Amino acid sequence: MPNFCAAPNCTRKSTQSDLAFFRFPRDPARCQKWVENCRRADLEDKTPDQLNKHYRLCAKHFETSMICRTSPYRTVLRDNAIPTIFDLTSHLNNPHSRHRKRIKELSEDEIRTLKQKKIEETSEQEQETNSNAQNPSAEVGNQQDGNVLPLTLEEKENKEYLKSLFEILILMGKQNIPLDGHEADEIPEGLFAPDNFQALLECRINSGEEVLRKRFETTAVNTLFCSKTQQRQMLEICESCIREETLREVRDSHFFSIITDDVVDIAGEEHLPVLNSEERAKELKEICHSQWTGRHDAFEILVDLLQALVLCLDGIINSDTNIRWNNYIAGRAFVLCSAVTDFDFIVTIVVLKNVLSFTRAFGKNLQGQTSDVFFAASSLTAVLHSLNEVMENIEVYHEFWFEEATNLATKLDIQMKLPGKFRRAQQGNLESQLTSESYYKDTLSVPTVEHIIQELKDIFSEQHLKALKCLSLVPSVMGQLKFNTSEEHHADMYRSDLPNPDTLSAELHCWRIKWKHRGKDIELPSTIYEALHLPDIKFFPNVYALLKVLCILPVMKVENERYENGRKRLKAYLRNTLTDQRSSNLALLNINFDIKHDLDLMVDTYIKLYTNKSELPTNNSETIENT
Repeated sequence: MPNFCAAPNCTRKSTQSDLAFFRFPRDPARCQKWVENCRRADLEDKTPDQLNKHYRLCAKHFETSMICRTSPYRTVLRDNAIPTIFDLTSHLNNPHSRHRKRIKELSEDEIRTLKQKKIEETSEQEQETNSNAQNPSAEVGNQQDGNVLPLTLEEKENKEYLKSLFEILILMGKQNIPLDGHEADEIPEGLFAPDNFQALLECRINSGEEVLRKRFETTAVNTLFCSKTQQRQMLEICESCIREETLREVRDSHFFSIITDDVVDIAGEEHLPVLNSEERAKELKEICHSQWTGRHDAFEILVDLLQALVLCLDGIINSDTNIRWNNYIAGRAFVLCSAVTDFDFIVTIVVLKNVLSFTRAFGKNLQGQTSDVFFAASSLTAVLHSLNEVMENIEVYHEFWFEEATNLATKLDIQMKLPGKFRRAQQGNLESQLTSESYYKDTLSVPTVEHIIQELKDIFSEQHLKALKCLSLVPSVMGQLKFNTSEEHHADMYRSDLPNPDTLSAELHCWRIKWKHRGKDIELPSTIYEALHLPDIKFFPNVYALLKVLCILPVMKVENERYENGRKRLKAYLRNTLTDQRSSNLALLNINFDIKHDLDLMVDTYIKLYTNKSELPTNNSETIENT
């Protein structure tokens, strides 16, 4: 859809011009100045957000000093840019004309002032034209200040020629075709064997491409049409264009996670691919567990199996004549048996089993489906309440836990005693009446409960819980809640990240209605990933932004489907390309084959960087002498 300029008497639109178009600023003060200078009465009652979303001004309404390029691929306004160049009087000569853009009514004095200003500007332009006719050098200076002249026929042909060269390079990158051909010692004496780039260029000439044919029809057959230096320069521009487009997508998304793959060797240099891999995803999940055990019933299982484990180890250590274990296995079994039959170990696993039973369901839900995570967030308050109750009555709870540990030790014929280091420290203290039960309460049970309570508070802050409650945006969670949800309050913390915060309430209402009255054959998306890839998700910009925020919460599942294709293409490139033929530029083109390639932008950048240098491709091509 084209962007139309909002300035009065301006009919430019983006599809008919190479001019940049700029959004109205969201800053209220600057936006007000833009509206005042436009002199459009119908814009005065609109909010900055509405103007930013729906209205644009083309570059013709800004002084050239207000426009800058942050890179060869981005044209931006300066932070203090204000539009000052407007034609507010051309409609006065035709009062019966009807305008789509209603210009604010002017007083007679204002009209008289504008007309006088227009006459003065016209007089100045005429004087400048006469001066340029007498002083041609001044005209060149004016062109450099921003008055672009139409391209000559030669300049147009040169741009078309460069575009053909860029098309060949992009094709070679997508198809993983190395630039070089035969090695020098493989070429038979007296023959000129072109490299792959040269061969593809000649193929296009022979197929009838007029621009290339006209440039090279009189060129010798043993001539390189494009030097290695020129190819390298053009590849660097291709790479820069892809990187800039990738960064633009990242900047637009606002929320993203980066997972890197292993370092690879390309053209003698080490590169760190920014791709998601299954191995890295598993590693990230382990990190996100925050040192919690993977199975929430692991200690319960260990307590149940401990007696059988000890019997098995005893059988290995004291094996009969029928089954004889070697000394290495018997030695390892003895070490393990000594560790698990220590009373310190028995008490520890029993206490951990009982304390973690209060968080078992909560932790399991956090690793479940999106709906499980949502309901887990709602249950955290109850979990903390239970743990605090345990802490307040720790003497009673610890008494039961210690009794369970003592009974298990008795079954295993394990002597109940305090650690040797502690006993030795207490030998000289005759007044000490510390028992085993009280010792383990103070050194094990109390610190364990306190640590789990504090870790829950650290990981799940109030803001984090609000974010988790925004998971009700996922349609399947909406359905379980009978579409009786309200995310506005929880989403307030992200208002500065939303594209249209003023319309959030209405948009969320439409989002709920959309899924509540869906067709019977339409299934509710059950994950954030599915919701983000709905065909019409862009019609709900605030919901789209919130879902992208939820994707990076540490309890969310790592989704790597989007990046699987890129990882496979990188591995294919490394597998199918010899080390000495690898090129970081071509590798980037090959992996990012689906990135938008703006050929006109590449050509303009090349001309700007090399137009006054000998590297610019011309008819004076390099000649290879036959040997």
